[in-house]
Parts: sequence; C-alpha cells; structure tokens
Amino acid sequence: MRIVQISTNTIPVPPKNYGGTQRDVHYLTEELVKRGHEVFLFAKKGSTSNATQTFEYESNDQTKQLDFIIKNMPKNIDIIHDHYGIVAKANPPIPTICQSHSKAIKSSVQIRVYVSKFILSKYGKGNGYAIYNGMSMNDYTFRKKKKKYLLFLGRLIKEKGVHLAIKVAKKTRRKLIIAGTLNDKKYYRAKIKPHLGKKIRYIGPVGGDRKRRLLANAHCVLFTSTWDEPFGLVLVEAMASGTPVLGFRRGAVPEVLRGVPRLICNTTTGMASKVRNRKRLPSARALRRYARTRYSEHNMTDAFLRLYRNVINKKLYKIKKNALWNRRKAKLQRPSNGDEG
Repeated sequence: MRIVQISTNTIPVPPKNYGGTQRDVHYLTEELVKRGHEVFLFAKKGSTSNATQTFEYESNDQTKQLDFIIKNMPKNIDIIHDHYGIVAKANPPIPTICQSHSKAIKSSVQIRVYVSKFILSKYGKGNGYAIYNGMSMNDYTFRKKKKKYLLFLGRLIKEKGVHLAIKVAKKTRRKLIIAGTLNDKKYYRAKIKPHLGKKIRYIGPVGGDRKRRLLANAHCVLFTSTWDEPFGLVLVEAMASGTPVLGFRRGAVPEVLRGVPRLICNTTTGMASKVRNRKRLPSARALRRYARTRYSEHNMTDAFLRLYRNVINKKLYKIKKNALWNRRKAKLQRPSNGDEG
C-alpha cells in the first residue's frame, strides 16, 4: 500500500525525550516500511525516517500546513493516517483515518481511532475504533535485579500527581527520583520543591540511555495521575524494562494493566503497601512478556493494517464533493491571495 502518515508540528519524529504521538508515528512508519509498504511522512522539521519521502512543515500556521500537505500529497495514495487532526477534518478525496491520543475528535471526521477503549467510550461515545499504542521492546533495557529507588517519570503538573508520588516515597521511606519537564512552576514551588533533598530528587527531563537506565533499575515506577489518562505510555515503558509500575484505578490504567491487576492501586496507602511487598508483584520477566504480547509495534501495525484494509475494501470512507480539502485545493490552483477558513 501507499500510505501517508501525518504527524504534528510540535516535536520531530522520532522525539528525543517526550512525545508519545511522535513516537507512535515513528514506530508505525518504520514497521510499515519493513513490511514493504510505501510510506510518506509529513512531520516537523528535523524529523528522520526510513519513509519513502519525508515532507517537513514550513509554517506553524495550521491553514498553511494543510495547504502544504495538499500541494505535496503524493499521487495514488491508498490511505491517509492523520495523527494531527488537520487533514481528516478537511475530508480529502482519499480514505482517511484520524487517531486521537488524548481528546475528542471533531464530528466532521469520518473514521476515528482512539488509543484505548476508555477514550473511545468517553470521547467517541463508542463510535470509532480502539487501537493500543505500540513500541519496540528493543528500545528498552531489561533488568531483573533492581535498585532501591522509586521513580516518577512525566510532566511536573498537578494532574500527574507528583505530590502523591512524594507521599508514597515518604510513607515507604524510600528514595524517589523525579524526572520530567517542569510545566507548572507554581505547582512545583508549592508541592514539590519544599520536599526536595537527599531522599527526594528532581533531575529534570531525561531521554535516551539515561531514561532507559532509570526505568530498568527502579524498584518501582509510580504512576500517580489524578486525571483520567487516555493510555499512559510510561506504564508500558516500565513493564518493557521489567519494572513494576503502580497506577491508580482511573482512566485507562485498569485497561492497560488488565493482565497484571496487582499493579492497580486505589490509594497512596495501598500503593505504599505494594512498594513494601514488591515480591508479591509480577516478576520482571512476566512484566516484559506482558508488554511484548500486548503492546509491541508489531501488534499495533497489525491492527492498523487490518483497519486500513477494512476502510478501503468496505468503502467505509465517503467522498464529499464540497469538502474543505477540495475548496482549499481549488483556491491554491487560482492565482489569488488570502486564505479561506
């Protein structure tokens, strides 16, 4: 098949540190290429890929980005996979699916894909498909023998519940390493900074080998989000490293950890108890095996190829003559100035 992947204009593909959407685009693109498909990637400047051709956005304006995609769309494309949302809502005359990694998809989008059944139910109201994120197990270091520290990995914002990870660390009297981007300085000053010291350290954002080492060596990873996570990539990253990851029973956490229910917690007290009784949790090999079986890039690619073929063969995508895509394309072909909304 000739497939177009539409990434965002926020982070290059693949991302150096954080960027779940861009990492998904990377894994899917590379796996599709390995299987002999022709893949064309639209992504932020600085992206690298084995795609047949990569087109780098020239503007931060979404209307101009859409125009750029229209002008550079290769011929004879079988399907477009939009991870951004700007193409699918324009209804191009090519079968298109739109994948949401965290939020609702506009009603004008025909084929909607969500990263969990939880998000499909919450935002899609059951109208669409659920396909889990996938990753390469080879990108994560597996280690059976662990060190004694706890790890929090994620953005430093209230919704990620860093203060609750600190609470668990204090309850268990264990060292806690906090790694991630500082997005909310007020929250950091009020809830995190006062607790920093020898036992609790903030080391900033991490990626690459350092991130792999932290995940592989941790006694446990604490996933303390206080909002309804749509998926929770850290859950899978930890398990791929053979490390228990403890998460609260909300959002997609119970769904992602369905096969390892002992990792699901109801309170910080319960989480602290599981930290103390780590031997009762699944083994490192069992966690790695579960992650590989359920969340590999191979599984994700298999699922998307089934969907691509289903959409194409069953003609699930309807061509709309007066779609925004066609209006923008007609305007681009005319020698005129200005933009159409």
